[in-house]
Amino acid sequence: MSNGRKSALVTGASTGLGRETALTLARAGYNVALADREIGLLDEVMAHPDLAGITAMPVEFELLSEASIRDGMAAAIDGLGGLDTLVNNAGRTLLAQAVNVTWEEWDSVMGINLKGAYFAAARLAEHCITKGKPGSVTNIASTHGLTGLAGRSVYGISKGGLIQMARMLAIEWSNSGIRVNAVAPGTVLTDSRKKLLEDPDLRARMQARIPTGDFPQAQEIADAVLFLANAGPSLTGQVIAVDGGLTAA
Repeated sequence: MSNGRKSALVTGASTGLGRETALTLARAGYNVALADREIGLLDEVMAHPDLAGITAMPVEFELLSEASIRDGMAAAIDGLGGLDTLVNNAGRTLLAQAVNVTWEEWDSVMGINLKGAYFAAARLAEHCITKGKPGSVTNIASTHGLTGLAGRSVYGISKGGLIQMARMLAIEWSNSGIRVNAVAPGTVLTDSRKKLLEDPDLRARMQARIPTGDFPQAQEIADAVLFLANAGPSLTGQVIAVDGGLTAA
């Protein structure tokens, strides 16, 4: 903990949910390591005024490389004087019929969304166990990890894996005070999603599936992550769906 503050590393922090989550943690007083596959991608968010007054650092973090994960976690721990929270947000999607998915596409999605997240969590736990202190991991999963949808099989399987990973690691690390949870957002209108939903008919059909009638906001996801980061020792191994009631219907 640096300057008496808790510290967090957020992967995929240059845009979208990762960016909003990192800024939300900073506003709550966390020192933050903003991680992405290239340092240069973080230039814009690193200049954000919400990062003033706390310690913030950019970290190169390539989830397809074990060495990059180790080096990135070590850099964050060194730069922030320790690490309390990991947010496994970075990921990639894939829209393809199952029979058309290539071996390489499967490996890429699973490598980024699941394998990389697993080993990042392991390095956070290793740090906390060595220091004899509690910690927390929050995986950003998806409603696709809770329900079925055609054309999203590999992505959904990877996100379902993140949810089960939270349960398995929560049990394994329970005696060490390391909590592991997941947040499963519905479709959030980040900049990339807005482009995909420019078709008004498609957008209307997707909204019609949501009981509340609207898409969740990025801030709602970030608030759920902050809640889990600050929760007590008994809140572990859980998944919070932030989806307007989609998975409850």
